[in-house]
Parts: sequence; structure tokens; C-alpha cells
Amino acid sequence: MRRTVSLFPTATEIAFAIGAGDDVVGVSHACDYPVEAGSRTAVTKPRFDASEMSSREIHEEKIEAMKKFGSIYRLDETALWGMQAKVLITQGPTDISLVSLPGVRAIAEGLNPRPILLILNPRHLDDVFDDHARVGFALRHLEEARELVYEMERRIEAVESNLRGARRQNVAFLQWMDPPIAGGHWVPQLIELAGGRDLLNTAGLAPIPVDWESVRKKNPDLIVVACEDMGIERVREEIRLITDRPGWRDLKAARRGLVFVGDGRCFTRAGPRLVDGLEGLAWALNPNLFQRPPANVLQLLRD
Repeated sequence: MRRTVSLFPTATEIAFAIGAGDDVVGVSHACDYPVEAGSRTAVTKPRFDASEMSSREIHEEKIEAMKKFGSIYRLDETALWGMQAKVLITQGPTDISLVSLPGVRAIAEGLNPRPILLILNPRHLDDVFDDHARVGFALRHLEEARELVYEMERRIEAVESNLRGARRQNVAFLQWMDPPIAGGHWVPQLIELAGGRDLLNTAGLAPIPVDWESVRKKNPDLIVVACEDMGIERVREEIRLITDRPGWRDLKAARRGLVFVGDGRCFTRAGPRLVDGLEGLAWALNPNLFQRPPANVLQLLRD
């Protein structure tokens, strides 16, 4: 058994997808997929309770936690000591870090036995695929990881093939509502692969706050709201943070009824479900060419 602790949800999803779920003995408290991940011991705790907070309050608490602690999760060092992990997977440095990378390094160096520390920090889709292989190698499931990547690439190619000759539409993708934040890293690539054109950000760049007036001026053909770590139900509960903004009804996307709400975890986590998100975007942009995605991936707001 390759005893593994995963400190963020993306790594957990990859590990289970390549058949290494039985090796995962510890996870972060935010590792919510697949369902089996919930049975593993959580080795992190949130620094604040977001369950009753608004989007604005959550954003502000994240910023404050980063200033004070350098991360938004607390790491349970005592729990880690008892797990005897051979592999410890964590996130690379970002603007909003789940756990402190220096802190994880220091703890890993003091563990006995000392685990392999695998750091994932993807920015592009190629990085996402590479990370699947790196996790597979570290967990001794490399062949399964390669097969998974092959299947993801096959599905991407199928989307591209169906889109030949289709007209591109302008897309505004928001991965947070208050303040509005544009999807970053691989999200613009997903939009491009799905037959759209990202109006708000560029592939490889981090998610960025956007001025609402600039969204109005760019007047997207289609809008997707899929908030990081939020399911569709929670997005729907707070969608008025976007739809009540000045000029909403005048936007082309709103007039055409092409406003979509999605599960942010299918778009902002660099795991296997990114392809589900891609296929959902392809349907949103060209419903005559693609099947409607599962309701837990992407929905029309008006449905």
C-alpha cells in the first residue's frame, strides 16, 4: 500500500480516478469528491466558517487569512504524524493558498518516515495532464494515469472535431460573484476548445477581479457563472449578486437567455472533471451539436 495524504481536492480527485483511492489515508476537509473521499481522515480545518457567509465575506476572509497566516486552511500536524504517509501531495504557491507550502515542507521534513512531497501547480491544460501522470507515478498507478489522460484527450478531440466550421461566440466566465472574478489558468483554454472566445482573461494567467462596467462594455454573447468550490444550488442562491447589477438586462447574453450556472468544481479544479466542464461549455455554445450535460455540471439559469 502506497499510503498517501492529499492536502487539496484536485489531487484527491486524481488519485481516486486512477484507482489509487485505497491508498489515500488522509485528505483536506474540502475534499468532497468522490463520495468515498469523505470517509478518509481530514488533516486540515478551515480558518473560518463559510457556510453562513456571503460571497463578499468569504472573499474578504480569504484575503485576511492569507495576510495573517499565508493560507486559508489549518494543517493538523499531529494527525499527519500518525498516518505514516509515503506520499504527501500539496498545492504549489498561489494568490490564495489552501495550505502554506513552506509549512508543509517543514512538517514533511520532520516526519518519520519522511514522505515524498509532490507539489502540483498547474497553469495550462498541458500542466493538468502532466500532473495526472506525476500523481500516477508517485502512487504507482502510472499506466492507469496514462489511460485516464488518453481518455480525456480523446474526449477533447471529439469536441474539437464536432466544432469544425462553427461560429465562435464571446464568453464571460465568472468563477466568483462578489467581487466578480474571471476564470483563469486553463479556463480560457476550455472556452477556446468549446468554440468560444474568452472576453475577460488569458490562458495561463491567474483568475482576476473584473470591473462590472468592463463586462457591460464587452457585452458577451454568453455568460457562465461557476464559482470555485460551489455547487450549482449555491450559485443559484446568490446569482442576484450578478443579475441585480446595473445594466444586466441590457446585456446580449441576458436578452438572449444565454446565461448558465455551473458547478465550479468541474471548471476550476485541475482534475478529470475538467472535461465534463468542457463538454458542458461546448453544449452551451452549440446546443445543436452537443448533448445536454448532466444537470450537476452546467444548467441554463432560466431552467
